[in-house]
Amino acid sequence: MVEMREALVMPGVGDITIWLELIHDTRWTRQQKYILLNHFGCPAVVLRLDLSQLRAVLPGIKTRPRRSVDGLVARDMHWLKQQTHHLIPLFDPRYPENLQHIPDPPLALYAKGNVELLAQPGIAMVGSRRPTPLGQQIARKFAGDLAQQHKVVISGMALGVDGLAHEAALEVNGSTIAVLGSGLAKPSPARHAGLFARIAAKGLVLSEYGIDQHATRYSFPERNRIISGLSKGVIVVEAAARSGTLITARLAAEQGREVLVVPGSILNPQYHGSHALIQQGAALVQSVEDVLHAVGWGADAPLPNAQSSNIMRDLSPECAALLQHIAPEETHVDALILATGLTPGEVSSMLMTLELAGAIAPGNCGGYINISQQL
Repeated sequence: MVEMREALVMPGVGDITIWLELIHDTRWTRQQKYILLNHFGCPAVVLRLDLSQLRAVLPGIKTRPRRSVDGLVARDMHWLKQQTHHLIPLFDPRYPENLQHIPDPPLALYAKGNVELLAQPGIAMVGSRRPTPLGQQIARKFAGDLAQQHKVVISGMALGVDGLAHEAALEVNGSTIAVLGSGLAKPSPARHAGLFARIAAKGLVLSEYGIDQHATRYSFPERNRIISGLSKGVIVVEAAARSGTLITARLAAEQGREVLVVPGSILNPQYHGSHALIQQGAALVQSVEDVLHAVGWGADAPLPNAQSSNIMRDLSPECAALLQHIAPEETHVDALILATGLTPGEVSSMLMTLELAGAIAPGNCGGYINISQQL
């Protein structure tokens, strides 16, 4: 593979500095640039078009003054000198084929890490930025199992489900791709700086924005089309009725990707958006087996053994009996005391044992939820 730091011109791609000039040129929108590139086939030609040539392809387009982008180009070129830094423009053989066919593909991808992951099969995972304890467990379970099936876990490195998905993939030495809503020199959110470094070292981080661009309220929804576009399907974990996750799900459906939804309690508002997606035709998935089947893939390796039977086998009869009173929705401690007739101290001790065994997780209102059948 010819690296851009070895030569500024790559076969079929052209001068990288010309691509950077086009990326930073503010005279046209990204969509207009794509139309012009698709028509003329060369960024250098697009940059030299006069008004009559522009209007022949984009009728009614208004002229804007061309501003110098030399400083931005020089900054990007300096960033690209590092061995693991890449720019992957349209027409580059490394540009993901499935991303080329979405309605609004990025002109180029800034990349840091292992770009070979772009050629490997991937599944996206998105969901709540504030998942419940059960949602956290589900996100980790699905992402870890997918990574162990040699599938690339794709997400947006946001707080909540996104970050948990990346972390779970890395924990099992799997592959993961993070698509940012900011430039790669300004990773967002700042709280995930450590996670960004780990993904860049062991996986891949991508952005369509210039390296120093800060995230905006618009850039996050924009990057969602790349997350879904890179994937074979999108898993949704805990989407509320008004959730940004629903934007990614809608984009996935428009792109012809599978929308895969983990169901939950009808009483939990965290799942109202998820259940609406299922009503609209999204696939209901309860395991990685379901995911692989929905996207037409078989298992690359033996699927991890279910943990619920092991949990039940290792519990004492008293703890197993108490577990039967704890629902997948949150169950309060007072209700357990009334249902079992045990003392508060006995219930407290058993709850600690169940939590350490991974059978239950703390809820949001002081109670506990049964996760033994979910994992």
